[in-house]
Amino acid sequence: MKSFKKLRLFIIAGAAMVLLVSSGQRYLPLLIQQTDSPHALYLGVLLGSEPALEALSGYARESANPYWLEIVAEAGDAGAYYILALNEGNEARHIALLNQSAAGGYAKAQYELALLTDSALKRIELLTRAAHQQYLPATISLYQWYLHQGQVEKALPWLEQAASQDADSALILARQQWQKGQYTQARQGFNQASRLGSPEATEYVSLIENYWPAEQGSGWGPETVITTGRRCAMHIQPVVTSLENMRQLMSLAEEFHDDKRLSDLPVCLLRPIWLSDNQLNCDANWQGNRRLGCDAAKLAELPLDDELSHILVLAPQGKANVHNGIMYLDLTDSYSVFVHELAHFAGFVDEYPLSSELAGQMCHPNLQPPNLIYTLSEEELAQKVDKWRQANVDWELAKSRTCNNHPLQAYKASSRLTFMEYHDQAYIPPVYLALWKQRLNRKHYLLPAHINIAQALEQQGKFEQAKYWWKKRDAFYGMLPLSVDSNLNGSAAAPD
Repeated sequence: MKSFKKLRLFIIAGAAMVLLVSSGQRYLPLLIQQTDSPHALYLGVLLGSEPALEALSGYARESANPYWLEIVAEAGDAGAYYILALNEGNEARHIALLNQSAAGGYAKAQYELALLTDSALKRIELLTRAAHQQYLPATISLYQWYLHQGQVEKALPWLEQAASQDADSALILARQQWQKGQYTQARQGFNQASRLGSPEATEYVSLIENYWPAEQGSGWGPETVITTGRRCAMHIQPVVTSLENMRQLMSLAEEFHDDKRLSDLPVCLLRPIWLSDNQLNCDANWQGNRRLGCDAAKLAELPLDDELSHILVLAPQGKANVHNGIMYLDLTDSYSVFVHELAHFAGFVDEYPLSSELAGQMCHPNLQPPNLIYTLSEEELAQKVDKWRQANVDWELAKSRTCNNHPLQAYKASSRLTFMEYHDQAYIPPVYLALWKQRLNRKHYLLPAHINIAQALEQQGKFEQAKYWWKKRDAFYGMLPLSVDSNLNGSAAAPD
């Protein structure tokens, strides 16, 4: 029946075409403008009229008529094959129609076939053809593919093309430009991403406009980081080494201020210092220890807050750790890592198995971290758990894996997994919080950042400057008046 209908159409169209040709096609434009008859429009299609094909395609798509969709598809409308494919339930026929649409140059079909193919070469070919037609999903997929393969140079032209239309792409490009030191282009990119609707880009724009130190070396970050409403025994000075780290700090500070678990701890964040690139000399393998670290002596050159007791350094890359009074975090570290490391400041020890070398240092019967006790025999337990009994909160004795690589056995005060075993565990036992607060209010348990700076200066032969920081340490412990040097005018920067 369908073939008969087609044959009849061709006969009618043929007769009409003879009339139109004989009249020099004088009436074709008028016919197209004044009719919505698909049969009449088809006459124009047969005469090679692009407006007629466009009009008939519009009719076919609006009516979703498969007969006319097939007619216009065969006449050169590759998009009609795509619509037919969408409505085709048979998988083989669906793929065949997509291939016809893609072969005709229809970008959506090229993109969808690229997602279906297992061939990397075919995928790149199809995505490239669609991206050349400014089809945004294909352009995004193409640069993401190249980035995933580590082919940044091949990704860049497509990323730039997508960035003109897509907020996320504009943000990615701007961040890349900033990391390369292309600050002017990056600022334009952040503004573009913000205009396209990216709230993250808006944050970057605000940070750069208000706080970026540029070539000045260092500057103060947002005051919103500062902890308010607490009387604090520990004051942490954030030192930020990149734009990405500054945004990370903003997020960490917000979570810290909202964390009800820690709301009773006397811990405060001070206003951050933002450093220009490479000013602090940080390394992901600091002194061969396979951990993030920085030149603590350079901290003495910064306008550090006179109230600081500890320092938080945020740098782009490296393993998180605490060394005496300095915490190091990199861009991959979440808020849960920050809380875990924060507990190290108060002497808490990890509850996962320590390496043999580290266990040799930490698993000692005379050491008394708040969350653990170490014993050679169970007979010693009764007297060693007194610190937990005296906390006047619930606790439960359980073995810890801390000293699995050491002859001593470690015990903890909770049978549940805690944040000291897996940082992404939110559970902090009540006894841990009680002991944490107790430790913070007894300064002799703490190791302030002044120690790190003094030791680093001594290693560089700067003994006079080191003396200043040793005095700052003594003042922290109450061994000296707080005002160490009357010529400092409120600054903790060491004199030359």
